[in-house]
Amino acid sequence: MVNILNSPLKEADDFTEKRQQKQFKNIVRCLSKSDSAFSIPDIAEYVKISVPTCTKLVRTLIEKKYLIEEGKKETENGRRPEFYALNKERFYAIGVEILLKFIHVSIVRIDSELLYETSNNQFVLENTPEGLQDVVSFIRNAITKNQLKNDQIIGLGVGLAGTVNVHTGETRNFNFMGISLKKYLENVFRIPVIVDTDTRAIGIAEQVMGKAQGIENVLIVKVSRSIGLSVILNGKMIVGGTGQAGEFGHLQLGKLGRLCVCGKKGCLETEVSGGALQIDLKEALMEGETSNHFQLENVDSYRYHDVLKAVLIGDALSLKLVLNQADKLGQALGNIVNLLNPDLIIISGEIVMIKDFFIDAFKMGLKKTSLIDSLANCRIEVSDLGRYFSSKAAASIVFKNYDLTKY
Repeated sequence: MVNILNSPLKEADDFTEKRQQKQFKNIVRCLSKSDSAFSIPDIAEYVKISVPTCTKLVRTLIEKKYLIEEGKKETENGRRPEFYALNKERFYAIGVEILLKFIHVSIVRIDSELLYETSNNQFVLENTPEGLQDVVSFIRNAITKNQLKNDQIIGLGVGLAGTVNVHTGETRNFNFMGISLKKYLENVFRIPVIVDTDTRAIGIAEQVMGKAQGIENVLIVKVSRSIGLSVILNGKMIVGGTGQAGEFGHLQLGKLGRLCVCGKKGCLETEVSGGALQIDLKEALMEGETSNHFQLENVDSYRYHDVLKAVLIGDALSLKLVLNQADKLGQALGNIVNLLNPDLIIISGEIVMIKDFFIDAFKMGLKKTSLIDSLANCRIEVSDLGRYFSSKAAASIVFKNYDLTKY
């Protein structure tokens, strides 16, 4: 069985059935946008149908266990109306974050309640059939462990590192199947799938449940192993013709001539990112800089997380490297501020673990390149959704796709 939200509409010649399914979905959307239960007249007004028709539809949804009765509410006069709410146990989304060396799965209810999450930091993203099966097995195990049925799942959202065409579900990774990753996963799990970049998933999560709620113009900068940018303009997430909007890390603003994974030199990501931080550390130690935490003979074993952790315990070299990157990031983003004039900038990603050290240097870099007037009314915030929320963010893509969110 499939969930009522992702059940296919009937063919156009069955007009009555097709209209009824749309009305079912509209009732669910109506109730998803409020923390309070609704009466039938309230629902009918929202969905723009008659009260008798609404009564019939609501009864059907109750029989199918998509709605529940919330009891009767007191009124000043007349008969007390019955109120209805969603049966939240019928509306779950699966979110998956797939990074180069990390995979994370979350199961999230429509009210953003986290049912389950699991991760594997020994995972390695490999563009092979075996690598794809590892991903499928990881997702399937999460669904099986929680005994979820398909009619409880409205969709699977995937936030994937690398290039993604959100319109088609085609990706640079897992591109050997002859069909898109989206279509492949839909065939495997028999539920709708949305594939997007991990960066844009984070941006949508900020819009749905984070600090970007209700804000019209927002830049969300992700700083982890790589860097990325989500752009919200006039309340809409900017995607681009082939889903490539926000490739901030490939702006040609680097000055050190490092080779990027894209094959070009001078990309910002080669100088501002977790991966760049590892290179910075190695070069600093080779040039004779000292640290009580890092030694040159062990330099190839260190990861960017080690540098971030060293900042928290007061390692001067680590702090110097991080502050240099923060300043560079601010200067680069100042150009985007001048171009788009945002109301809010949100810093997210792994870098939030050292936010107290990072943010002031970032703001200083921003002031070096942004116009005073453009920056004057732009707030700078650090995400409070946590370091490991990208799979939950991928679930937010599903809820957003079905218009089940307030924003």
